[in-house]
Amino acid sequence: MTRHTGLPTVEDVRAALASLHADVETTRAPTVLALAQRVGLANTTFRRNFPAIVVQMKGSSTTTHDARPADGGSSTGDSLAQQNTRLRHDNRELSEHLALATAEIQRLSLQFHGLRGELAAPRNVSAIRPRRPR
Repeated sequence: MTRHTGLPTVEDVRAALASLHADVETTRAPTVLALAQRVGLANTTFRRNFPAIVVQMKGSSTTTHDARPADGGSSTGDSLAQQNTRLRHDNRELSEHLALATAEIQRLSLQFHGLRGELAAPRNVSAIRPRRPR
């Protein structure tokens, strides 16, 4: 059996929605799932108990995804160019790290091979075993 937990009030949900709006980037609308998690409910439970808020969020999500160059923010093209530049820089940096890691693995492999050879060299000495009784 499941325990009945108290549902948050509509005011609690609206307060959580307002805090989500403050936390999320200006170009993205908060999702219903994020709001449901914020108030401690499963997504389906939230949708079943607060359908008016879900409809309101869906209606406002179409208007918040538009580009916002008029209010001093950067346009979508500018933000994509900045993101592309950042991703190219990160890619170049990761490629350098990969090259360094590959060189280190090669060095360690050669060192391991040399140490294995040094370990095998003393084993060429034959061990004197005690005689077996007949």
